[in-house]
Amino acid sequence: MKKLYFILLLAIISFNCQKELSAPESLLPTIITSSTSSITNTTALSGGNITNDGGAAITARGVCWASTPNPLVTGNHTTNGTGTGVFVSNITGLTANTTYYVRAYATNSDGTAYGADSVFTTTSPTLVTPTVLTSAITAITATTATAGGNVTADGGTPVTARGVCWSTTANPQVTGSHTTDGSGPGIFTSAITGLTLGTTYHVRAYATNMIGTVYGGDSVFTTTTTAGLATVTTASVGSITALTASSGGTVSADGGSPVTVRGICWATSANPVATGNHTTDGSGLGVFAGYMSGLTAGTTYHVRAYATNSVGTAYGGDSVFTTTSVGTPDVYVAGYESSGTGDFAKLWKNGVPTNLTGGTNEAEARSVFVSGTDVYVAGYEKNGTPDVAKLWKNGVVTNIAVGACSGANASGVFVSGSDVYISGSVDDCTNDIPTVWKNGIATSLSGASFAAAANSVFVSGTDFYVSGQTNAGAGSFAKIWKNGVAINLTNGVFGADAFSVYVSGTDVYVAGYEYNGSKYVAKLWKNGVATSLTNGTNDAMGYSVFVSGTDVYVGGSESNGTVNVAKIWKNGVASSLTNGTNEAAVISVFVFGTDVYAAGGEFNGTKFVAKIWKNGAVTSLTNGLNDAGAYSIFVK
Repeated sequence: MKKLYFILLLAIISFNCQKELSAPESLLPTIITSSTSSITNTTALSGGNITNDGGAAITARGVCWASTPNPLVTGNHTTNGTGTGVFVSNITGLTANTTYYVRAYATNSDGTAYGADSVFTTTSPTLVTPTVLTSAITAITATTATAGGNVTADGGTPVTARGVCWSTTANPQVTGSHTTDGSGPGIFTSAITGLTLGTTYHVRAYATNMIGTVYGGDSVFTTTTTAGLATVTTASVGSITALTASSGGTVSADGGSPVTVRGICWATSANPVATGNHTTDGSGLGVFAGYMSGLTAGTTYHVRAYATNSVGTAYGGDSVFTTTSVGTPDVYVAGYESSGTGDFAKLWKNGVPTNLTGGTNEAEARSVFVSGTDVYVAGYEKNGTPDVAKLWKNGVVTNIAVGACSGANASGVFVSGSDVYISGSVDDCTNDIPTVWKNGIATSLSGASFAAAANSVFVSGTDFYVSGQTNAGAGSFAKIWKNGVAINLTNGVFGADAFSVYVSGTDVYVAGYEYNGSKYVAKLWKNGVATSLTNGTNDAMGYSVFVSGTDVYVGGSESNGTVNVAKIWKNGVASSLTNGTNEAAVISVFVFGTDVYAAGGEFNGTKFVAKIWKNGAVTSLTNGLNDAGAYSIFVK
C-alpha cells in the first residue's frame, strides 16, 4: 500500500512540475499617455511611459492623434522606438486653432494597447511679413538687366506676389517700377526693361503676404553707355501654299535701345531686307508671327526676321522655302439656298454642295476660310425668334452667341495659327453690338448702335482688323477697328459701310460704299484714304477686296440705271461679269496665282442663282428653282 501511495505521489509531483515548466501567457502592454506640452499652431510635444510589456517584447511605440476622441495607430501617429520605459514624441502638421486628441500606444505580439486620451488645442499662428533676399544683377545692357530674389519664408500666410522694383534712388518701392514674378516661396528671376543707358539704378526684391510687403537688400547697378543692334532669330516657315506662307521671329534682346518695329521680309534672292516685301508685326521684345501673301506658285523664296532700333535694323537667319505648284486648286464657297420653308446654310467644294443646316430655319453661311486641311465657315441660323451666330469646322457646328432679341450673327472668319477670329454682331434689344470673337471669347467693339455691324476680319501678325459700320443718327460711319480701336473712314453725314478688309504688308485696304446725297458710290480705302470706284451717277457697292502682289481687286456691283451689274475693279478699272439684263452682284473676290475668282449671285427672272466666276467665266452653283446666294469664296 505504501508502495502504491509513493508511486501516485511521484506522478502528482511529476505532473505539477510539467505545469510549472510551461511558458506564461502574454498580455497587452500597460502604457500611460504623457501630458501634452510645447503647443504651437502646428506642433506639439507628447509621449508616454510603458510600465509593463505584458510579457512580450514591445515592437513599436509612439503616439497617435486626431480631431476626434480615441485616435488609432492606423491614422496620424509617430514611431518612437521599442521596449518599455519613457519616450517622447514630436507631433507635427497640425492646424492652427484646432482641438486634438492624442494618446500613447504600445504594440507587442498580443496587439496594441493605448493610453488615455489627452486633449489639447493648437495656438493661433503668429503672422509676420515674408523674408526675401535680392539676387545679384546680371546681363546688364543699356536698357535691360536681369534680377530676382529668393523668398525664404512666407511669414505664416501665403505670399501672393513677388518680384523686383527699381528706381534711380535708393530703396525703391513696389508702387513704382516693378515686375510681378509669381507667388509663394522660392527663387525667382525678373527681367528689368525700359532702362536708360548709362544710368545708375537701385533694385530690391519684394514679397507680399496678407500682413504686408517686405523688401530685400538694395542692389546697385549701372546700365551700359552704348547701344547696339537688336538680336533677332527667324522662325521656321510653315503653312506654305502656292500663294502664301507664314513665318515670324523672336527678338531676344534690344541691344540697349527699344525695338520700334519688327517683322519679316522676303524675296527670291538671298538675304532680303526690310525695304522690300515685308510685314510689320509689332514692336519690342518677344515672339511674333508674320504672314506672307501675294507669292508666286512654284517659286523659291528667302525670308528673314528683322528688328529695328535707334542703331539700325538687325536680321535673323535666311530661311529658304518653295511655294507649292498651282495644280488644280480646291474652290470653297459659303452661301445659302432656300428650302421653300427655310434655308440651307451651304458650303460648296468644287461645286459640290454640303448642307450645314437642316433647311427648317432661316440660315446663311457668310464666310469661309481654309487652314491646312480644316475648313471654317461662319454664319447664323434662326432659332425660334433670335438668330444664333455659328461656326462650322469641318461641318461640326459650334454656337458662338445668341442675342437677346433679333439675335446674333457671324459674318467673317479668319484663322491665324491656332487662333480662330470671327466678326459679327450681337443684339441686346436696344443696339447691335459689333463684336469679334477670338477662340470663342467675345470682345465688344466700340460704337454700338441700332444699326451696327462687324462685317469682315483680317489678321496680320499680332494685329487684327475688323471692318464694319455704326449708326450716326441720320447717317452712318464706315469704319475699321484695329485691335479693338475704332477708326472712322467717313464723317457720318450720309450712309456708309465697310464690307471687307485686307492687309498687305503695312497697307490696310477696305472696300465698301458711301452715299453722296443722291447715289451710293463704291469706295476703296487704302490706309484711310478713300478712292471712288464709281462716279456717283448710278448706285454702286464695293463688297470685297483682295490684294495680290501690287494688284488690288474689288468685287461689287454698279447699277446701269435699271439693274445692278456684277463687277470687279482691278486697280480701279472695272470689268462687268454680267450683261446687265438681270440683277447681279459680286459679293466676294479671291485671287489664286493668275486666276481671279468671284462669288455672288444673279437673278434668273424668278429666283436668285448662286454663282462663281473664274476669269470672267461663270458657273452656276444652284439650279435656279429656289433663291440662293454665294457670299464668300476661298481657293486653296
